[in-house]
Amino acid sequence: MIIRTLLVCAFFGLIGRAIAQDSPEQRCQAENIPATMSTEFFAENGDGTVTDSRTRLMWMTCLAGATGPNCSDGEPRAMTWAEALQVAPGLNADGGFAGHTDWRLANIRELSTLVEMQCEQPAINLALFPGTPAAQVWSSSPYHFYTHYSWYVDYANGAPTYDERIRAKMVRLVRDAE
Repeated sequence: MIIRTLLVCAFFGLIGRAIAQDSPEQRCQAENIPATMSTEFFAENGDGTVTDSRTRLMWMTCLAGATGPNCSDGEPRAMTWAEALQVAPGLNADGGFAGHTDWRLANIRELSTLVEMQCEQPAINLALFPGTPAAQVWSSSPYHFYTHYSWYVDYANGAPTYDERIRAKMVRLVRDAE
């Protein structure tokens, strides 16, 4: 019984690695759909942030947990909504990021402005937000019909939707630009 269990675990472990290696790459339809998140609207600040001239928002280029110029150091960390709400206050109390101590979790409208409608897997501009997986990212917006749900954006396809707050999702922080 133990040997059979080990063989089953090893089999599914190999399958899991094969699936991870064959995971889809970003697909864009630039010839059919106009860009919604063109790099011309963003200023790369050279400090791990970009500023959107349309919304006047400054975004961290990496998801919480990842760092580096290509967001390849560390690993994005999935967390519950309650944990996500604590990321920005913790960061700000520890001295902030890129010289700012007013980071926060974006609301659902702000988070949706990062969706690149011509792309999927992920539905975001990877030139501005490198290393971003096709992941679900929490917003600060509660869902008002069910008090234990909140809004998030699914960057696999760009859809804003809601889920139970106990589900783990990624976090990307924002601040109002001066």
